[in-house]
Amino acid sequence: MKQSLRNIINDGKIAFGTHISLTESAVTELLGNVGFDYLWIDMEHTANSLERIQNHLIAAKASGTPAVVRVPSNDPVLLKPVLEMGPDGIVFPQINSYEEALAVVRNCSYPPAGVRGFGPRRAIRYGLDQFENYRDTIDETLIKMVQIEHINAVKDLDKILQIEELDIFILGPCDLASSMGYIGDWDHPDVTAVITEIIHKIHQAGKHIGVSFGPYSKEICELWKSRGVDLISLGADTDYLINGAVQTLTNLKTTFN
Repeated sequence: MKQSLRNIINDGKIAFGTHISLTESAVTELLGNVGFDYLWIDMEHTANSLERIQNHLIAAKASGTPAVVRVPSNDPVLLKPVLEMGPDGIVFPQINSYEEALAVVRNCSYPPAGVRGFGPRRAIRYGLDQFENYRDTIDETLIKMVQIEHINAVKDLDKILQIEELDIFILGPCDLASSMGYIGDWDHPDVTAVITEIIHKIHQAGKHIGVSFGPYSKEICELWKSRGVDLISLGADTDYLINGAVQTLTNLKTTFN
């Protein structure tokens, strides 16, 4: 098993991840073997079902790579079975207020701190691990990642940052820009100013900040490096597949025509 995601960022290193959007778990095993620090398995914008998510997590473990799951929303009914599968972390999209951020902690925690129902399965290796040990440590080991991707979240950010149990904040530049009236223009000066404010406040509070973005480019990497992010999720399985296919076809046509 590779170093945990929590340890990487606590050691002051930048953590590098990539996104899983396809439903085939062999893709997760393949990308896990490449050497990324973590895998971001997506449920929000994909056809991944609960069964598929569990298969992805099994494949990630086979590769020895930590895996986080982005759920579609902070719905406790949907969240509960994902928690029972034992991911290293959960990514919560569209957390736009202090109250919504508090709900993240409540839904992840057992009573009295929260409302999570009892019933871990894969998370305790189907009973090989003692539930008492899991119960006593899960609040510290499960990485709770909330996405700041709406201007309303920025307005409530000072209060949200007071929630000690939240570990990592993830910028959603495209949705943030849309919420500010600049859809498709995430590098608009007004959006850039807000992003700078977000990063400053999060670091000032002693928290970690990351970004989730599309395909690799040197310019994108240099930009987010200069902004001081602590982790970056870049590219996806679909990017690698289509880019490789397009390049192969281009090479074939160049060689044979």
